[in-house]
Amino acid sequence: MQNGVNHEPGSSPAAKDISLPARNPVNEDKALIDASAQGDAAAFGELVRRYEKRVVAAAYRLCGDRQEGEDLAQDAFIKAWRAMAGYRGQASFHTWMMTILTNLWKDKLRKKQLPADSLDETVEGEEGRIQKQYRDGAPGPAAEAEANEMQEVLSGFIRELQPEYREALVLRDVQGFSYEEVAVITGSSLGTVKSRINRGRTSLKAMVLAYQEQNPGFFRLSQTRADKTGAGKAEGGEPHEG
Repeated sequence: MQNGVNHEPGSSPAAKDISLPARNPVNEDKALIDASAQGDAAAFGELVRRYEKRVVAAAYRLCGDRQEGEDLAQDAFIKAWRAMAGYRGQASFHTWMMTILTNLWKDKLRKKQLPADSLDETVEGEEGRIQKQYRDGAPGPAAEAEANEMQEVLSGFIRELQPEYREALVLRDVQGFSYEEVAVITGSSLGTVKSRINRGRTSLKAMVLAYQEQNPGFFRLSQTRADKTGAGKAEGGEPHEG
């Protein structure tokens, strides 16, 4: 008996099992959101740091242009900051940000009076037709050159989709939102969302197949090289079904 504590024969006092509580991002976000709603700019700055990459990546995919995407993301965060006092937490902060982002994007389209791209037509631009390659502005470490080239081609294809198809596809297949969350963000019915995603995927697949006919083995070769260098996560495959 030592210090009034009994131990079994042959045993030694066991060390205390001290474990730290697991991080809870939802609770952490709530604390930052509450502080931001009270005008705490530093707290909102932390929210921006946490979600900036995802918001910028979505904006780039929607706009098809790196600079436009960054400008759109910045506008979305500014609008969110001004609206923080009215945020009630009915949806996650990420979902709320995507709602602001997509609404701003659609407003810009309306102001530009851009017609909806026809699925049966090739959109002409200053730089050329559908085969135009765009610089991949998604944040993160640089991928292999071949994988980047494939990404650029696919980004161009996404840019050619009708705006409502592009919006639904980016939210579902790039951002990973559920169908129900996409419906909330876009203010559309669940059936409409599923239809737009299906049509967007079908159109995107048709573009990929047409490009493969003109450039045999391009996607297969790029993916093989990416796999060998550990960069096989490039979005070169057919979008997943949810």
